[in-house]
Amino acid sequence: MTNTDCKYMGLSLKSPVIVGSCGLTNSIEKMQKMEEYGAGAIVLKSIFEEQITNEVLQSVENTHFDVSYHDASDYIKGYTQMASYEKYTNLIRNAKKELSIPVIASINCSSDGDWVTYAKRIEDAGADALELNIFFLPTDFNRNGADNEELYFKIIEGVKSAINIPIALKTGYYFSGLARMLQSLSYTGISGLVLFNRFFAPDIDIEKMKIKAAPLITEGDGEGFYNSLRWIALMYNHVNCNLSATSGISTGNDVIKQLLVGADTVQIASILYSKGIESIKKITDEILAWMNKHNYSSINEFKGKMSFNNIENPEAYLRIQFMKYFSGIE
Repeated sequence: MTNTDCKYMGLSLKSPVIVGSCGLTNSIEKMQKMEEYGAGAIVLKSIFEEQITNEVLQSVENTHFDVSYHDASDYIKGYTQMASYEKYTNLIRNAKKELSIPVIASINCSSDGDWVTYAKRIEDAGADALELNIFFLPTDFNRNGADNEELYFKIIEGVKSAINIPIALKTGYYFSGLARMLQSLSYTGISGLVLFNRFFAPDIDIEKMKIKAAPLITEGDGEGFYNSLRWIALMYNHVNCNLSATSGISTGNDVIKQLLVGADTVQIASILYSKGIESIKKITDEILAWMNKHNYSSINEFKGKMSFNNIENPEAYLRIQFMKYFSGIE
């Protein structure tokens, strides 16, 4: 009998399709629908390091933030009032009461400060795992690449010392030696790598002369999808943890491609906004139809079949020059 059961970070999932951290995963009612439509697990909407810090210090005015925009403290203050850290732990507790699928908490962080000890409260609230979304701009002229990379290891070390539940690291690809970095991170004791996170980008309103957020790339993010496809194919069997793909995944075919290159799971979000939560069922049905067509009864029978080490022409994953690939075109 064909099924989509899989393992991720030691957790048993009925599907490799995970709902990634987004605004929709801040609602118990919406998460219940996600489970009903077949989601394998849910990553809760992220809580930010600043929110945790504010909860500890009780006041934005007494907290120092290393930020780039003058109105950042006002934003943090408003955001904290709307979604305090205590509300976040309550969200975890309520999600665990109402859902039978794994609930993964998420923290968006950029330092190894005192906030890491509060990860224990997330564990105590009942989260099945914790996803750390780590990224910071390397803008300090006094720090080299090695200094910046070391911070990732310090954050992981601090969080691991505080909790026992599985930890996934969601990170970007802006490293000088990405393959080595991902492999090294996988040997820190984390249980999963999520490739890759999506970044805020600034834009300019030329009439009001103000900085604004650039349009968010959503469903059909080709660059994001193919970046993760390439790097999961390259890292499969070269890391000491599970791999999860994210960005631009909106169809069953997208999921199948990521599984073929070696992903253990995938994370979706944008498609749920544009096509509705019921898209989860459509994606799952497409996966099952393809598996039945090709006589696969389980995901393990084809996972990694198209990874770098398992195809006849692995150099295809290494091509980066457009004209080199299309050299026959006049």
